[in-house]
Amino acid sequence: MDLTTFLEKRRPLWRELETILQRVEGSGLESLADEQAIRFGQLYRGTASDLNQAQTLVRGDATVKYLNDLVARSYLAIYGRERTDWRRLLRYFFGEYPAVLRRCAGPILLATAICAAGAVFSFLVCYFDPVGSEFLRPRDFPMIEPTDEGEEEQRLQTTGELQMFSAFLFQNNARVCLLAFALGATYGIGTAWLMWTTGLMMGEGAAMFLAAGQFTAYATGILPHGVLEIPACLIAGGAGFILADAMIRARPWPRMEEFVRAGKRGLFLVAGCIPLMAIAALLEAGVARAPDWFLGAGLKLAVAGGVGLLFALYILLLGWRKTVAA
Repeated sequence: MDLTTFLEKRRPLWRELETILQRVEGSGLESLADEQAIRFGQLYRGTASDLNQAQTLVRGDATVKYLNDLVARSYLAIYGRERTDWRRLLRYFFGEYPAVLRRCAGPILLATAICAAGAVFSFLVCYFDPVGSEFLRPRDFPMIEPTDEGEEEQRLQTTGELQMFSAFLFQNNARVCLLAFALGATYGIGTAWLMWTTGLMMGEGAAMFLAAGQFTAYATGILPHGVLEIPACLIAGGAGFILADAMIRARPWPRMEEFVRAGKRGLFLVAGCIPLMAIAALLEAGVARAPDWFLGAGLKLAVAGGVGLLFALYILLLGWRKTVAA
């Protein structure tokens, strides 16, 4: 193909790409309809191929420079880092997410029931048979334990220590949430087991502190962060059960298609757990683990009550005007 024929045949497509590109650069990819987005991708790939062909026909020609600029701009529009849309982020957390939580109440309540059953079972075993706690107590995560009378008072942690401890707690909690969701792929068996063992840890700790006559210490060591951390784990468990339900009841369409659809819905839930876990990690390091001489039991329980009330209001009051297909 000679240069003249090449230009006459391909130039209208370049102009079409440039028109769409100007819209994308001004309003973003989301401003395109589905058909336009597909067409944009087709024109981009075709123009990139034309650039290679033009470079073989001419050297240093204005056409080559024009195509090179057009392809580079299109690449940045598609793959470039987008600016954070803070308004959209706020709409997600304060509008869409609470609505989806209420809509997915069934799977979340199932995770709650399994966790509660594990807590009751563990509490009864450990309270009436203290030896049982040796088999139920987790050994790979730092837990608060009853203190002996006369034990040296805990020192106040430095800012650096609080930051490191908060980061450790956040990483562990986020891992638990993601694991609870991913284990839904085991038809929910893994998710159910994780919810059960979480309940075992809670019940064992309550029985251990109650037997030692230090239940208030247990409450002040768990509730300030637990009012967010525990619901986040249960929400992630609910996301795992949504994934399991898609595999068990695939309905008329293919199981993989339903698995992908449910996976998006579950990820929507798990994504909202991340800020909850981050706040919970800060509360645990800065409030729950603070020495009693620095933050009294009453103040710790007041913080727990205030945070818990705000979270309950967040779920119950926000997002009613949003219609979310998730």
